[in-house]
Formats: sequence, structure tokens, C-alpha cells
Amino acid sequence: MVSSVIIDDDNISRMVLREILKNTPENVELLGEAGSVGEGVLLIERVHPDLVFLDISMPDGTGFDLLDKIKKIDFKIIFITAYSEYAIKAFKYSAFDYIVKPINIEELAKAISRIPKIRKVENKIAVNELKTNLLSNGENGSKTIALPDLNGFAIIEVDKILRCEGLRNYTRIIFKDEGEKVVSRTLLEFENLLTPLGFIRIHRSHLVNLANVVRYIKANGGLVELKTGVQLKVSPKYKDDLLHKLLYNKL
Repeated sequence: MVSSVIIDDDNISRMVLREILKNTPENVELLGEAGSVGEGVLLIERVHPDLVFLDISMPDGTGFDLLDKIKKIDFKIIFITAYSEYAIKAFKYSAFDYIVKPINIEELAKAISRIPKIRKVENKIAVNELKTNLLSNGENGSKTIALPDLNGFAIIEVDKILRCEGLRNYTRIIFKDEGEKVVSRTLLEFENLLTPLGFIRIHRSHLVNLANVVRYIKANGGLVELKTGVQLKVSPKYKDDLLHKLLYNKL
């Protein structure tokens, strides 16, 4: 049995979530509800849940303000959010799940089913990573992403990334300075994250920063040449989109 709490200032959202949880096959037990940051902190410290359904925006602060007040974040978090699709990319890239208001039964069920077996693990670094992604990648934010590593995560300026290469369940990030980093994320995840930031998929194994493409070569079915002189194969599937962006979006 997974113990849980709901922290959301929206009474209707809490009611809907409460009713859905009663009928979930995953045995999620609801220990309590709170409608503010202050009440939420007290509730978590009193019942020590395994799982917290946490609203992002509340009258007395944000869900992150609440987490800042918790000494040890040793519970799983599913954020309840009304964020735009662009900002949701930060959630997709983080260690957390989310459901979008108004709460959808199927989406909630999927989020709950994705929760691995509950373990009491410190989550503070992951919370900071998500905050960084949200602040950095908002509509008016700078172009940076957080790349996880053994000691936490590194904040990387997107403009410094030359290209990404898919390696099954991993992605090799190649930088302009010829350094590189292997990350345990798929190339598709990076495609979803970086396409709005000026990257384009040219092959099942290659995602490139369009700003670094200097030449298109017709030979061998199509190649792109980057500023470093590296030439990469272009798949027929992606050729039309690439040519359109090269011819019309970069004038």
C-alpha cells in the first residue's frame, strides 16, 4: 500500500483526485489533504507519506516553496500543474511525473502506474534540477538545459551543443569545444526538448543544432556539414524538413 497526500488549493481538483484514487488498482491510500503551502508542510511532517500530489501554484506560494521547507524530500512527487506545453517539457526531462489540470482520469492512472516501487530516497537534487529546467526554459527564459551526472547535474547553454547522437537508451552530447557527455536519456527525449530551441532531427541517430550547419551536400543521398567539418548522413524521412528550414528559416 502506497500512502499519499494531496496538496492543492483548488477544492474541485482535490475532490476529483480523491474520487479517482478510491478506484485505482494500485492501492494508493490517501492520508490527508491540504490547501496551502503552510498546511502542506505540516501535513507531510505529520504523516510522512510515500507519495505527494503537489500543486505548483497556491495562494501562499508555490509547490517549490513547500519543498524548500521540507528538510528531507524522501517521497515521490506527482505535480499537479496548469503550466503551458512548453514548460511541461521541463517536467518530462526531470525525475518527476505530472498531471495537467483539469485532471484527466486516464492521465492520472498512467502517472500512478509509472511510479516504481516506493523507496525512501533523498530527492533534493532532483527537485533543484526541475526548478532549474522550469526557470531556464520558460517562454522568456535563457536557453539552457540540465544534464544529469554522477554528482548531480550540470547546467549547459544550448548554444554550446553542436549535435546529439543516439546510442540506444543513451545519448552522446557533442559540444562545440569538442568535449562530449553521455547521458542516460534517449535521442527522442532530446528531440522533444531541443526542437523548440533550434535543433533538427536529420537521421534516426543524429540531432543537430541548425545554427552549426554550414552546407548541404547532395552526394550519397544527402549530407550536412557542420562548422567543425564533420559530415553527417541525412535520412530521406527528414530531408524535406531539413531543406525547408535551411532554405527558408535561415535567410
